[in-house]
Amino acid sequence: MSNFKKVSLKKSEILFSKRQKIVIASIFITVGLLFFTQLKPLLIAQYQYILGLSILAYLLSLWALWEGMSRLKAVVLLTLPTLFTLGLASFYFLLPVRWLTRLPVAIIFGLSFYSLLLSQNVFNVASERTIPLYRAASTVAFLFTLITIFFLFNVVFALKLNFYLNGLLVFLISFPLILQTLWSIEMEQVTSQVLIFSFILSLVMGEFAIAFSFWPIIPTIWSLTLSTMFYCLLGLTTQFWKERLSLRLVLEYLGVGGGVLIFTILTTSWVG
Repeated sequence: MSNFKKVSLKKSEILFSKRQKIVIASIFITVGLLFFTQLKPLLIAQYQYILGLSILAYLLSLWALWEGMSRLKAVVLLTLPTLFTLGLASFYFLLPVRWLTRLPVAIIFGLSFYSLLLSQNVFNVASERTIPLYRAASTVAFLFTLITIFFLFNVVFALKLNFYLNGLLVFLISFPLILQTLWSIEMEQVTSQVLIFSFILSLVMGEFAIAFSFWPIIPTIWSLTLSTMFYCLLGLTTQFWKERLSLRLVLEYLGVGGGVLIFTILTTSWVG
């Protein structure tokens, strides 16, 4: 009888492969996003649904990547899929209520969520042994981090809050994403050095948000400028962490940041 139970357990464990779980999770979260179109235009209900969808994204990600998942990874590694869902669902709320608009966005979201889970799975496995896909996964994760931060910053500014609340929210959004990026470099325990770097970079981002809150720019440009500052700060930090930082890279990042800042100045209406 005990042998039968063991066999049944093994069969249930291999019922779905990890890739199949990732596909199923991506389909479920996409259907959930499409269901958002059927909601009545009640602001409170929409916020509750966005939060619920983000929690669902976390649970589906945890289920899909469960094999080899530790408590630390369950917190740090799944931050990006959860916040990516939160950011895109908030952006989805701003789209016109038309299937022609929302269906393509939902499909793109599903494919993106699938790619994101694949990259997080690489980190999950690479923490135990070295695999050749680590560099590609790092690039994908960094790209999705920038996309997530852009959407979330856009939502923060669209709320039209006081400058200190803008700074606080940007700090709270930046911290877990920076923490995960720095952790993924060595994929060990979250050391005090990782926490300190994450705190300082997030604090700088919060200060940038406060400064740009007094700048008469539209939410999209505000988000783009802040996201570029995030890209430069985190990019320079990760290159320093990997001991690859050079004068050429510093100039490249400063060039990107300076170029976007000039664009922001030129597109700002100072008349009011």
